[in-house]
Amino acid sequence: MKKEYEELREDVLDEERAIEETLERLSKVMSNSYPNKEDYSVEPAMGTYLMNFYNGVENILKRISKEYYLTMPKGESWHKELLTLSSNPPSGKSAIFNQNIVERLHPYRNFRHRFISGYGFRLKREKMLELLENIDILWSDIKIAISDFFNKL
Repeated sequence: MKKEYEELREDVLDEERAIEETLERLSKVMSNSYPNKEDYSVEPAMGTYLMNFYNGVENILKRISKEYYLTMPKGESWHKELLTLSSNPPSGKSAIFNQNIVERLHPYRNFRHRFISGYGFRLKREKMLELLENIDILWSDIKIAISDFFNKL
C-alpha cells in the first residue's frame, strides 16, 4: 500500500472497529431479549444497530470515494450510487467490493431508509431477523474485500 493511503486505511480500521462493536451489541440485544415478544424496546434497538451497521459500511465507502476515487455521488439517489461505485469504480481505480457483496448490501441500505423514515414501533422483528441471518458472513466478506482492496493500493 502506498504511503499516501495509510491515513485512509487507519480511518477505515477505526470504522471497522465501530462496526464490530455494533454487531456485538446487536448480538447482546438478541440473546437477552429475543424470546420476550412483549419487550417493546427490542425492535427499535435491533433497528438502530442494523442501521448503524449499514451506516458504518457506507462511511467506509464515503471515505474511500472521496480520498481514492476523488468523487462523491450527489443528489437524491447518492446512497445507491455510492454502493454501485464501490463495485464499478472510475477508470483506472480498484473496486472495493464485488457485485455479490453489493447485492447482499442492498437490503441493508433499503432497511436504513425505512428505519430513518418510519417509526420504531412499526419495525417488524421477523423482517429484521432475516437481515440478521447472514450478517456475520456478510461482514466477514466485507472485511476481506476491504483488506484485499488496500493490498492493491
